[in-house]
Amino acid sequence: MNRILFDANVLLDFFLERNSQPEKIEKLFDLVDDKKIEGFVTLSILQICSYYLTRAKGLVVTKGILEMVILKFQLLQGSRKTVLNALKSDQQDIEDAIHYFIALENEMDAIVTLDKEFLRLSSPYLPIYSPINLLAKLS
Repeated sequence: MNRILFDANVLLDFFLERNSQPEKIEKLFDLVDDKKIEGFVTLSILQICSYYLTRAKGLVVTKGILEMVILKFQLLQGSRKTVLNALKSDQQDIEDAIHYFIALENEMDAIVTLDKEFLRLSSPYLPIYSPINLLAKLS
C-alpha cells in the first residue's frame, strides 16, 4: 500500500490545527518524506485548501503552505470519464465521488480522510481510512 490520496480535510485539519491528534497526520507526512508512501492530491483539493487557508492564515502563509504541499505530493489528474462516472454513481456527495473515481482511475491504493461520510465510500477496490487507521494498516 504505497499510493495514497490525501483528502483536503486531512491537510486542512493539520495546517489549521483543527485536529486533536496532529501527530498522526504529521507521521503520514513523514512517511511521504521518507518515500515509504507516495502522497497524492488533486487540483480541486489544492483549491479547497487555498480557500480555507487564505481565510484563516492570509495569502503569504497560504502560498508557502501550498508550495510545500505541491513539492511533497504528486498531483492527480481526472478525465471527463472520471467525472461522468462520479455523477452516475449513487454517491450523494459529488466532490467525494469525483475524488473517489479519480483515485480509482489513477490506481491509488487508498484514500486518507477525516470526513466520516467519505469513509463510508470505502470498498475492497479502494479502501478509505482515517489517519489513525491508515497508520495502523501501514505498520
